[in-house]
Amino acid sequence: MVSMGIIDSDNSKYLKNYILRRLDLFAIISLIVWISFFPPPIHQRYHLVTKIFLALVFGLIFIKKHISVFKFSDFPLWVFLVAIGMNVFFAQEKNIALSAYMDLAIPIFLLYYSVSNIFSSESRFKPLAITICILSILVSLIGIIESFFAVNPIYKYLVENSYYQRYIAGFVRPMSTQFNPIVLGSFILASLPFNFFIFKRENSFTKWLGATGLIFCMTVGILTFSRSFFLGLIIMIVFYESIYKKKKNLLILSFSVIILIFMFSYLPYPFKRYGIDWLTTKESGILSTYRLNRYIMVQRIINDHPFVGLGLQHIRTRFHEYYPSQDILPRDLTVVDNSYEYVFNQQIHPYEFMIADNMYLTILGETGIIGFFGFLVFIFSIFRKTWRQLEILTYPSKRKQELLIILSAFIGLLVSMGGYELFYWPSQYIYFCILVGLLEAYYINSKGHGLSQSNA
Repeated sequence: MVSMGIIDSDNSKYLKNYILRRLDLFAIISLIVWISFFPPPIHQRYHLVTKIFLALVFGLIFIKKHISVFKFSDFPLWVFLVAIGMNVFFAQEKNIALSAYMDLAIPIFLLYYSVSNIFSSESRFKPLAITICILSILVSLIGIIESFFAVNPIYKYLVENSYYQRYIAGFVRPMSTQFNPIVLGSFILASLPFNFFIFKRENSFTKWLGATGLIFCMTVGILTFSRSFFLGLIIMIVFYESIYKKKKNLLILSFSVIILIFMFSYLPYPFKRYGIDWLTTKESGILSTYRLNRYIMVQRIINDHPFVGLGLQHIRTRFHEYYPSQDILPRDLTVVDNSYEYVFNQQIHPYEFMIADNMYLTILGETGIIGFFGFLVFIFSIFRKTWRQLEILTYPSKRKQELLIILSAFIGLLVSMGGYELFYWPSQYIYFCILVGLLEAYYINSKGHGLSQSNA
């Protein structure tokens, strides 16, 4: 009886130690579940709960590892945080700018240090990749069912979504749990590399899991008819293949993409969104009037406020001062169907379109040259740290493949940022912060243990 008691005590201690050792990993997995299944209105309603949760995770890591937040390698992060905060002191509505700054600064600070330390000391990539794979399959499945039955119960019965009727009518563009087809495309784009890793590296059940994820994610990604997804996917694949210098694959991919774009150009809507005209000059294509007007608008903002911009979340509030098309320039803020819209000459301009609709332009217009420079310094430092590791690591190093997967997902989000204001969508911004933390984790690991060990 005594020996049985000792065994039970040992088992309970082992279980307790196991949970404590992996509590931080469970926390990050829980966060990924949170951003996968809960739409933005839920995140906005419980934003304080999310911040408290992130602070608790950071506190746990701080106590457990005694981390330092003032290392020289972290200097680009602090440049970014200071640079994008300068505008708050000069913004017209300082409370709005300060609130937006806190929504950006708190997650990136806490997740940068938390994730980088959670994943730096031991290999935890596989459970993370499997988690993302499973969650992306479920999110994609909801989107496929939504496309097939032309209904999404989440937005029909539970969460109010101003985009719902627009995208559910006619040819359905799925929103799944991500509220908007373009935003769903970003989530899928960032998840695809992890599915590919599981498919390529693992065996038996997990390999089939990865294959299922690739098929489901590609299907729902294409069905979003998001050009950001389409372009991001192409650039992500080109980057991955170029690292391994597979010239034949790149040549085949180039011809395939050209043929696809020409083919889509002659197909009916919405397939033609992937065609030449819709990628360039039509609707919100790269060279469309919609985009060009916003380029000019941000140029005018920089002419007036070169160093600190208008202030975070201020392009909407001061849109009418800088938008170039004076003939359709909205003048009076009015309430239409319980939502704010601008009305001018009997023409309705939805409040949602009163944006730069491009995160890079938004950062430049709202934080000025100082904020944009700080952002570039931060992004450049991430690429510099990661690229140095990729140059040293050799194929088929498991570490190199893991690093490539994370960097590919990160590049996917950077491309998506050109199509909408990704930092102002809570789920996608948290995903962005997690990927930044993962890339930093591999850098910390390389400095602490040496790349030669990881290469084995």
